[in-house]
Amino acid sequence: LVATGGFLAILTLWENRRKNDQEHMRQVHAERRTRYATAIEQLADEKAPIRLGGVYTLVKLVDEWLADEKTLPDKEERREEGQVIINSLCAYIRSPFELAFRYDELSQNKPSPHGVYRDNHQDFYMHKAELLAEAKVRQQALQEIHRRLRHFPQGDRRNYVEGSWSGFEYDFSNSVFFYPVDMKDSWYQNSVDFSGCTYYASAEFSGSTYGRSAYFCDSTYYDWVFFNNSTYCGEAQWSGSTYHDSARFNWSVYYGEVSFHDSVYGGSVFFDQSLYYDEVLFYSSTYRGEAGFDGSLYRGSVFVNDSVFEGEVSLYGSVFCGALNFGTDF
Repeated sequence: LVATGGFLAILTLWENRRKNDQEHMRQVHAERRTRYATAIEQLADEKAPIRLGGVYTLVKLVDEWLADEKTLPDKEERREEGQVIINSLCAYIRSPFELAFRYDELSQNKPSPHGVYRDNHQDFYMHKAELLAEAKVRQQALQEIHRRLRHFPQGDRRNYVEGSWSGFEYDFSNSVFFYPVDMKDSWYQNSVDFSGCTYYASAEFSGSTYGRSAYFCDSTYYDWVFFNNSTYCGEAQWSGSTYHDSARFNWSVYYGEVSFHDSVYGGSVFFDQSLYYDEVLFYSSTYRGEAGFDGSLYRGSVFVNDSVFEGEVSLYGSVFCGALNFGTDF
């Protein structure tokens, strides 16, 4: 009887502890979801500092979910919770901002004599301030994501590995970036989508690793953009894009099919010193400035047909192991 009573007491204590742990887990999860809902509301606030506060809350929540092995032992469940918040951050960056389409005029120091603000200088300075404030919020959101997409062991900035947020999927498609984009040295385990985007300022994607598909197609770049020194393990697409300034794709490795076709390059563009393992599509494009293809190795077929080269073209030192279709006009 004594032994039985002791065993029952232990079972009771164990059951009470289990219930307390479950209740604590429910409270922790409920508190996070409440903070999440509040942060989403903050992103729609009229005041930029409150919107920025919402961004910081969402970022902190992702970090909390990923680190919480105690109340959520399953790693995949933690990732799923974080992915929901990542989707919200990406949706905010993608969301339309009306004043962004007046970037050309609002980025000036004073109203243009031929612009929409020529007769209303007060609106010009007010809208300029609104655009700058929103740019800072969105740029900070992108920067917080960027910081967690790479990690430098022992502070060695020459050798980085995947970061704590590298395992998520990212959808930035159809975003309008009215602020500089800095995503260099990023490491993506899964697909990333930057298709259909508009970049009014510079964009930096160099030194990055893409574990799966990477989509940058159907985009417009008004300033310079760098994709050099990167590794693409899956399909990579830049087709249908327009570049008003210089573009760099050199010193990169492409393991999957690469698409650059149906694009317009207004400035210089360089694809040199790269390694292509699969098919490469350059066809039906216009090159108005210098185009460099030097020192590259193409293991698959290359198609450059129906393209127009208005500037200097260089293929010095390149090796083509597959079929080469270069029926084009120089």
